Amino acid sequence: MRVLTRTPMFVRPFAARCFILIAGGFPIAQVGSAQTSLSLRDAVALAVSRRPELRASLAKVESFGGLRQQAGLRPNPRLIFQSEDFHTSNFSFSQESQTYAYASQVFEAPGKRSGRIAVAGQAMERSKAQVDAVRREIVFNVGQAYWVAEGAQMLRDLYAQDDEYFRQTVEYHQARFKEGKLAEVDLLRVRLERERIHAAAENAKLDAQRSLLRLARELSSPANDKWILVENFQSLEIPSDQPPPGDLVSLRPEGRSALATLAEARANVELQKANRRQDVQGLFGYKRNGPDNAMIAGLQINLPVFDRNQGVIAASEADARVAEGNVAALRNQIVSEVTLARQEYQMRRDQYLQTFQPLRDRAVEISDISRAAYREGGLDLVRLLDAERLRIEAQISWINALLSYHQSVMALEYAEGIER
Repeated sequence: MRVLTRTPMFVRPFAARCFILIAGGFPIAQVGSAQTSLSLRDAVALAVSRRPELRASLAKVESFGGLRQQAGLRPNPRLIFQSEDFHTSNFSFSQESQTYAYASQVFEAPGKRSGRIAVAGQAMERSKAQVDAVRREIVFNVGQAYWVAEGAQMLRDLYAQDDEYFRQTVEYHQARFKEGKLAEVDLLRVRLERERIHAAAENAKLDAQRSLLRLARELSSPANDKWILVENFQSLEIPSDQPPPGDLVSLRPEGRSALATLAEARANVELQKANRRQDVQGLFGYKRNGPDNAMIAGLQINLPVFDRNQGVIAASEADARVAEGNVAALRNQIVSEVTLARQEYQMRRDQYLQTFQPLRDRAVEISDISRAAYREGGLDLVRLLDAERLRIEAQISWINALLSYHQSVMALEYAEGIER
């Protein structure tokens, strides 16, 4: 059996993935009634370029980018023009009114602006991780649907071969019956078996069509697209290299999202502590009091007698503890998932190589020997039919074992955070 070796694909930078989305990145140019070859890599690229939820997630990143930009802006200065002491009788504006023209500026307490930037920046990182999570979910679902479709097509083809064999077998037995060399009950038995196989072949054909429709749904592709799946279903692909030793949480998008949430919560604690410091508002300008001119200057500051932001600080510290607990729980979950996924992959591989592949080979060999023996008159019809049933059941189990192997590879790479 040929072994297909995949080049490891580690987690690519977020900007590179955005470029792939913007550029399109799918090598499939023929769409419509013409049949188009579709590899697993092509299917992934096509789905990534078409799925609207991924574009929505990217738009959310842009939204958080705008909020981060806004968080870094300083307060605007204020310009005040003011006149006083107006009255209605014998009033001279130039001699009796008081006119003020001055500007004021709020000077934020240390830590407020940098704290807002830190909180907004971590929110943006969390949004980027969520984009990666959406993309990874799409890739996983497309891969699963692709292998299911290939398995259904292989099962359809095997049933078609068996159906053709039993069609020829029925014709052979009908000729023998007309010659008086076969009992009617044996002819009926062969016809019944052929009808059973034919019904199973029709169901397999419907399952193959349904699996292609499910794949088209994952690709956001029109149902009338004609795909030819070109991956070698019988090749045992090797999972991508394991991630380097370290914290598995940082390799998974949901882990990076949880870490960003934790960093955001901690940054918010520091921001709320900075918010208890009082801002200073300074003003400087001009005063005209009748014929006299003067300059004015002043400061304004709130006295933290009652409100020191203590309630919000306590709430933000509690949120940080919640985020810490979520990261710890997610770390345990990811370690468990990776361990189980690797064990399942190894079991599926051993099961296929040691059980279902030899079982299928032996069943095919028994069927071939039985067919030859039956043609020579050395085997009765009942034993031939038993051998054919064994062949079909072994082939079905073999296909299901192959499908389970491919799915276990996808599940292992998904658990380890490996990007395809």
